[in-house]
Parts: sequence; structure tokens; C-alpha cells
Amino acid sequence: MTAPASPLTRKHWLTLGLTALGGGLELYDFMVFVFFVPVLSRVFFPPDIPHWLAQLQTFTIFAVGFLARPVGGVVFGHFGDRIGRKRTFTFSVLLMAAATLAMACLPGYAVLGFWAPLLLALLRLIQGGAVGGEVAGSYVFASEHVPADRRGLACGIMAMGMTSGTLLGVFVATLVHTFASDAQVVAFAWRLPFLLGSGLGLLTLFLRRWLEETPVFRDLQRRRALAVQLPLKLVVSSYRRALLVSALALWVLVGHFAVLVLMGPTLLQSQFHIPPAQALSIGSLGTFCAALACMVSGLMFDRLGPGRALAVGTLAAGLTVQFFFGVAAGQGGPILVAGYCLAAAGTGLLTAVPVLMVRSFPPAVAYSGVSLAYNLGFGVIAGLTPIFIAALLPSVPQIPSLYLFALEVLGIALGLKVAGGLLNRPTAQ
Repeated sequence: MTAPASPLTRKHWLTLGLTALGGGLELYDFMVFVFFVPVLSRVFFPPDIPHWLAQLQTFTIFAVGFLARPVGGVVFGHFGDRIGRKRTFTFSVLLMAAATLAMACLPGYAVLGFWAPLLLALLRLIQGGAVGGEVAGSYVFASEHVPADRRGLACGIMAMGMTSGTLLGVFVATLVHTFASDAQVVAFAWRLPFLLGSGLGLLTLFLRRWLEETPVFRDLQRRRALAVQLPLKLVVSSYRRALLVSALALWVLVGHFAVLVLMGPTLLQSQFHIPPAQALSIGSLGTFCAALACMVSGLMFDRLGPGRALAVGTLAAGLTVQFFFGVAAGQGGPILVAGYCLAAAGTGLLTAVPVLMVRSFPPAVAYSGVSLAYNLGFGVIAGLTPIFIAALLPSVPQIPSLYLFALEVLGIALGLKVAGGLLNRPTAQ
């Protein structure tokens, strides 16, 4: 008989709730950009270049933020393992809020010429560095506050909070497109969500005041067991297999998230000719379904273990994705909407994957290990996926479903390997 799960106290729930809420607000700042790609491509690039090329270049700037995440993860991970989880991932909020405010005030191509997209890319770099430390820090912080057998649930709650931040981005973008004309959106209304984001950053800073350092880190300090050598060096030298497996598992999650949630509204517009406001409304509904599935994912990863849960979750996600692209997309109307929401929920079943990383690294280097693995998987893959899909879409319309099918094969195989004890084998030196 399976032992009952350890109970969570009121303090546990409060810590998880505040951490998830803060992470969600920062993810809003980082993700809202993608929901204005069609508008930003008109604001920051010359009007005489092809529309598809301007969008591809804007997706490239969006990707710059993801590509900066591994660097931010390494820097913040180092200080998270040396001076504490709370102080480190709180500073990331300040950095994010400042970059988002600057983005809201940045003049477009008509004023700055080619300096406009270059400065936009620089601000995305700063955002990427900040979120690279924030997200991994949130997962480590939450996991170290709960009993070991509830870490999957903790990661699921963090994922729900961060997915809700993305949902807020879709919702705000929907409001902007609903209540402002196309000309007004291009002229000034696109800036309003970024101004809101900088204010949410200040709210996040306030919320972080109520959080306490994790018991695990305080115990490391008390026992003077903090990493003596550079934490990143120890991770790379002793936990290479954990890094590789974690990054591949994140690729499965992030590939689905990037195509279905981040690019979803844009694909609904370009592939299925749905008006922007309606596409964003559908995207909001799908992201809401993904957020709800995060809790199920956390419970599943605690119940089945990371390996079997990854395999089962990937299989379920694969079935929903292929139904959407293979059946629902051809029907249109309510069936298309239902298929999209089902596929987004399937993606949500994978969102507790970070618990695999949390369990793979010892506490003394947990922040560095999780940051590097998470940001290699999420930063690089989520950054390159929109570029890859957008570049091939004109010539290979089926590329979104083909790409996700390949990831589903990878996820099932990897999950079975992890369930078979892959992470328990010694790393070859």
C-alpha cells in the first residue's frame, strides 16, 4: 500500500502561493512581448519590407530573451547557492521591472531607425537574464519549503502561477485589441501592457518581503556545508548526465508550450485566418486550460515518479496535439476551439517536469544545477522554436505538428529511461 502524502501546513500553502504569484507576475513581463509580435513588427521595422520577414525578425528579437536565460541562470544560480535563494531571485524582479519600463517607453523605427530594433533586442537580453534567475529560483525555493514527497505538487503550483502570468499576458493583449482600433494599437496602445508589467514588478518586490529563506539553505549555512568550489564547476563536472536528461525533458515541455501557448494566437491568425481579438481570446482559454492541468501534473509526478509521469504525460499530450492538428483544425468553429484547449491542457500535464531537476542535484548546488538545466532547455529551445517554426511555415504548413510529434517520441523514450534508473547510474568521468 502506498504511504499517504505528507500534509502541507498553512505556512506551506502561503509560501507556495506568494512564490507562484510573484513568478507569474514576472513571467507576464517576459511573455507579453510575443502576443504583440504582429504589432511590434510594424512599429520597429521598416514599412517597406515583406510582412512575413518583419514578423520573423520580431520573433528573433523575442528569442534573444530566451537565449540570454542560460547566462542569467548561471549568474543568479551562483549567488543563489552562495548568499541565499530569496535575496537572489528577489533582485531579478527589479532587473525585469526596469527593462520592461524601458521597453514601454522605447521609440519605434520611425523615430530611431535601425537603432529601435537593436535597443529592443538589448532590453530583451536584460529581461532574459532576469527571468533566467527568477524561474529556476522559484522552483528551488518552493521545493525546499515542502516535504520531499510533495515537491511535484510544489513544482506544479509554480508552473500554474507562471502559466497564469502568460494567461494574463494573453488577456491583456485581448483587451487591447478589443477596445483599441488597429491604428491605435500601432500608435500607442501596445505600450500599455508593458507599463502595466513594470507596475506588477514593483508589486512582486513587495510580495517577496513576506517570504522567508528556505529551511534547506539555512541548514546548509548552519552546518557550513555550502559549496566550497564554484557551484557551476561542480555541477558540470559531477552531474553531466542530470544536466543532459533535464535539458531534454525540458525540451519536450517547452516545445509544446512554445508552439501551442506562445505561438498559438499567432498561428490561429496566420494558419486559420482568425481575427486577432478572437485568436487571442481562444489563446486565453487554452492557456487557462493549461494552467488548470499544472496541478494535475504536480500530483501525477509525485504519485508516479518523474520518469513514468514524463512518459504518461507526453503520451497524453501527443494524443491531444495530434487530435488538434489532425482533426479539429480541419473542422473549424467550436471543434477547433475545443481541440486547441485540449492540446493546451495536454501541454499542462508536462509542466511539473522541473521536479526531475530538483531531485537530481544536491542542495549545495541546487540553484546552479536547476538554473543551468532549466535555462538550457527553456531558454535555448523556447527561443529557437518560434524562429524555426516561423521560417518553415510558409513552405511546410504541417511543421508545428511534425515538430511536436518528434518531441513526443523523445519524451516517451526519455521517461521510460528515467523510470529504468538512468539518473541513478554514475556519471562517466
